[in-house]
Amino acid sequence: MVTLADNPFSTDSTATSSPSSIKLSYKRRRFWKAVLRLIILSSALILCTFYFFGPKVEWKTISDFNPKDVDFMRYICNQEQISDSFTQGSKKPSVLLEHQKIEGYQRLSQEDETIPDEVWQDLPLKAAYYMIVRNEKLLEAKSVIKSMEDHMRNGTRYPWILLNNNHFTTEFKKYIRKVTTAPVFFGRIDLEAWEYPYWIDIPRAESLMFDQATSKAVHKGASLSYHQMLRYQSGFFFHHPLFRDIDYTWRVEPGADYSCQMDEDMFVYMKENNKTLGFVLTMKESLSTIPTLWTHVNQFKELFPELVLPATDTIYPWIHDKDKNTYNQCHLWTNFQIADLSFFRSEAYQKYFRYLDNTGNFFYERWSDAPVQTIAAALFLKKEQIHFFNNIGYSHSVANHCPYNKELLQKCSCDVNSNFDFHRGSCTRSLLELIEPEILKEMDEFVLGKEIRAP
Repeated sequence: MVTLADNPFSTDSTATSSPSSIKLSYKRRRFWKAVLRLIILSSALILCTFYFFGPKVEWKTISDFNPKDVDFMRYICNQEQISDSFTQGSKKPSVLLEHQKIEGYQRLSQEDETIPDEVWQDLPLKAAYYMIVRNEKLLEAKSVIKSMEDHMRNGTRYPWILLNNNHFTTEFKKYIRKVTTAPVFFGRIDLEAWEYPYWIDIPRAESLMFDQATSKAVHKGASLSYHQMLRYQSGFFFHHPLFRDIDYTWRVEPGADYSCQMDEDMFVYMKENNKTLGFVLTMKESLSTIPTLWTHVNQFKELFPELVLPATDTIYPWIHDKDKNTYNQCHLWTNFQIADLSFFRSEAYQKYFRYLDNTGNFFYERWSDAPVQTIAAALFLKKEQIHFFNNIGYSHSVANHCPYNKELLQKCSCDVNSNFDFHRGSCTRSLLELIEPEILKEMDEFVLGKEIRAP
């Protein structure tokens, strides 16, 4: 008889074992096999039970780890599934906006939000030229930049900041950079600051804007974008991230033209002479655009008298009609403006603008930045802080400044006979009487000597 322990090919007669020892070994093996099968079956039963009932068990951190967790069970039962429970709590899936989900709607270029520190390395001040312009105004934007480049000794050294409520096109950026060697930064206007604020009654605003353009003949009264631009220029532009580190700005208007050689750094002049606002032209605002502005200004003065300087120290007498006790509509024409931004960032100006903005009359009426900022200057600035740039030849749309000065004219190409300074629609003469009477005297002598008649 051959047993499992026997080797039938063995020649060793001692290799055979006794039947009792063979039977004991066989029973031992069967026992351990049974135990192993029981362990496997029990484990499978436990794992599959936890697989179906485990979703009710949660663990948030590694220290709370429990093998009952459904994801752990899936990992054990199916090696193809790997839990992402660890990452779901810390990493949120990115949410795409509507235009990002459609092919072809993604913008081609990213607008700028900061100006690198190296831009300021060779400049005496942190100052910039800025322009609000749309893509369709490319030719006008190129023209005014080229005009400034040609009339400055070393070109426009300071950076340019161009803002748009839409994205600038690649073509626009390319051609703007061709006309200046100065760094150019293209910024997108925050639409929350551009669109209707939440407190505006939009149907009422649209009805009143239509009325402005029809029955009142207000210039661009029905243009929503024009209302938005005037409001943004009045109280928002200097909050744009690109102006974060900037102290002085030179506002530039698309389509404007400069006609005199500018050898002096105007920003440095403003800084060294403690000037806050610089202008070249003044005008009178149409009363139909600001019928309630003066009323609200007076209400503001009553609420915040501590912010208002004495009238004798400011240009307030220049804008105040004593006989009628009202606003005489004179203002600094702000499409040319060199400004110290600390004025707009001041507590006084911020409270003033918020008060006016809350009336809604940038939309219900057609308040513009020129009278709003001029009245603010009359309330919060000393008259010595306002400067007339007689040496800058400038023209835009209906108005032109050409110096009434023989020496200055030698560096200009403008027509002095078209100067708007003494025009009946200008307020420059009365303002110069208040802030720079010596310059006014020189201008009068020049006009009389040349027998020039104001247009």
